[in-house]
Amino acid sequence: MFDKLSDGLRNAITSLRKAVVVDKKVIKEFIKEVQKALISSDVNVNLVLEISKRIEDRGLLEKPPGLLDRKEHIIKITYDELTSLLGKGEKINLKKGDKILLVGIQGSGKTTTAAKLARYYNKKGFKVGLICADTFRAGAYTQLMQLAEEIKAPFYGDRNEKISLNIIRKGLEILKDKDVIIIDSEGRNKLDDDLMRDINIVYKEIKPQHVLLVLDGTIGQLAGEQAEAFKRACNVTGVILTKLDGTAKGGGAISACKTTNAKVYFIGVGEHNDEFEEFDAPRFVSKILGFGDIEGLLEKAQEMEITDEMTNRLIKGKFTLNDLYVQIQEIKKLGSLNKIVEMLPTGGIKIPKEVMEMQDEKLKFYKFMMDSMTKKEKENPEIIESKRVARIACGSGRKEQEVYELLKQYKVMKRYVKTMNDERKLASFMKKLGMGKMANM
Repeated sequence: MFDKLSDGLRNAITSLRKAVVVDKKVIKEFIKEVQKALISSDVNVNLVLEISKRIEDRGLLEKPPGLLDRKEHIIKITYDELTSLLGKGEKINLKKGDKILLVGIQGSGKTTTAAKLARYYNKKGFKVGLICADTFRAGAYTQLMQLAEEIKAPFYGDRNEKISLNIIRKGLEILKDKDVIIIDSEGRNKLDDDLMRDINIVYKEIKPQHVLLVLDGTIGQLAGEQAEAFKRACNVTGVILTKLDGTAKGGGAISACKTTNAKVYFIGVGEHNDEFEEFDAPRFVSKILGFGDIEGLLEKAQEMEITDEMTNRLIKGKFTLNDLYVQIQEIKKLGSLNKIVEMLPTGGIKIPKEVMEMQDEKLKFYKFMMDSMTKKEKENPEIIESKRVARIACGSGRKEQEVYELLKQYKVMKRYVKTMNDERKLASFMKKLGMGKMANM
């Protein structure tokens, strides 16, 4: 997520740490790199200048407090200012009987988000019903019906009814025994008067407790324009940003919402139903700076009901070839490997490209090859020489080159684990920076 922003900021931090003396020139170079990273993520230039000016002024004038040295203090200032830029993150005070109206233009991911939100609140103990009231997009009914089946949520829609409000009225009656009802409203290809009029009519009649605007995170600073338009039509109470997996414009969308006082409640970080999370600026900034999101990882681990032993291995970076064999299915439940790695505290260390490329398809083939290994070989991959490679390749139906690739991946990961093994130093640093509960892990 936010690869350009994260890489740019981590590179700036790495250069700062390497500096022998932190003087005005070093601070200005650091600020320059931070500016580049923010602009590459489509953050408004005026906001970039404001935040960089505050970092520079504080870095030059403030005396590092407590146990922080000058470098650590500048990193802490950067963390604080980025958190302030992106907003606190808000939580919805949801109660039984609440109605949530989702609004947004076509293509924003509104229908998919309706199912993700239903799944999220199902996990929180609410009985959630879904209503498809999007009569404008032909495939909306079928899509939401199928998604509702996947997450086992009650669903109502009527593909023959053309008036959105009629569908909502009947759906509210049918689903009246549910704790929460999520309504996927109609959209349009763009902002227009017809959409705003229809949304306003629905809003006035059903009087939803929450109106959430679904915004495509790839539109960058244009998010502010849409937020303002929907606010006028239906008193939007919050925003859900979608498609933030890998987009360079996510920073622009979040900061645009901040400048228009639109509260960001959730972010969608992938296509799957579970790739959806509450927006929490401190945790978000911690991730992009390379300090991980241990709390988020623990939450995902708890949801998947995996063992404490495995969770601790992931947190500490202890990921052996044998662990990979035993836990490969559980790892898939947590998400792709790059999503897991970004939640681990790297302290700004650049994660090897080879590790990040070890995606699901490769993991499947790796499992085939490891099935052909002996227990001793999995525990001690160093003993695998050419004859063993040939036997493993033959037994798994893969090429010898692929077995060597697996062994190479293992060695790269082992080196990375060794680099990350100084956990106490990183935890101490994070604690000194005051960067949340994760410092106490």
